[in-house]
Amino acid sequence: MVLPNFDLLRQKIELLILGTLQSSIILIVFFLLFGLIIAPNTITLSGQFNIFLICICTAFLEEIVFRYYLIPGLSRFLNKKKSVIISAVLFAACHLGNSHFTITAFVSHFLGGIIYAYAYLHTKSIYYPVGLHFGWNYVQWLFSLPMSGTTKTGLYSLMLPTNDYYYTSNSPDLIRNI
Repeated sequence: MVLPNFDLLRQKIELLILGTLQSSIILIVFFLLFGLIIAPNTITLSGQFNIFLICICTAFLEEIVFRYYLIPGLSRFLNKKKSVIISAVLFAACHLGNSHFTITAFVSHFLGGIIYAYAYLHTKSIYYPVGLHFGWNYVQWLFSLPMSGTTKTGLYSLMLPTNDYYYTSNSPDLIRNI
């Protein structure tokens, strides 16, 4: 009887969690640095679970296709750098059909593809880029941001801060007289 390799399983889980935490923290810090206000939404547990499943399945599928298969396949004919760039371009191009897709979204997906590719090459594991990809997508939907052009209502919404100074009785006379 062959026993499962728990050390390998633990390592895969650690890479998945590390990637998820890193990308999640980066996005949340970005939100806070730019002074965005986080407001709670009403969403069912099943709705949030559906978003979780969509994000984890999408991350696994895209990372397996664009990193696990495509980069080693291209590397048989090209150097690693060219393989990474082609993989990232194809990853970004794969999202062209998404609603509300823009040139900014293309560049964002291209850069994400490069980051995920180097994460894959550095760790020699698909689990770290899957974690990075999942964390990035999930936090976007968690805060009701468009993820690859698709918007879902998450647990929270982000709002820009307002400056009520100009609308109060303490405003300068110039503002009141406009």
